[in-house]
Amino acid sequence: MGCSVLGWIIQRRMARAQALLAAGRLPLAQVAMDCGLGSASHLSQLFRQRLGVTPLQYRRFAAA
Repeated sequence: MGCSVLGWIIQRRMARAQALLAAGRLPLAQVAMDCGLGSASHLSQLFRQRLGVTPLQYRRFAAA
């Protein structure tokens, strides 16, 4: 598949987070928990590393 197991898990979690952020107004902490992450700050860190934007920036972009 071209990536490690951990890489695949993170990729799936980010896809789920993107869908949740685009679909509604759940708090970031709830999105993080629903995606198996420990906190909103962890979600934000992964988002910036993987997508180059914060979850809030992504939410605004997806809503437009």
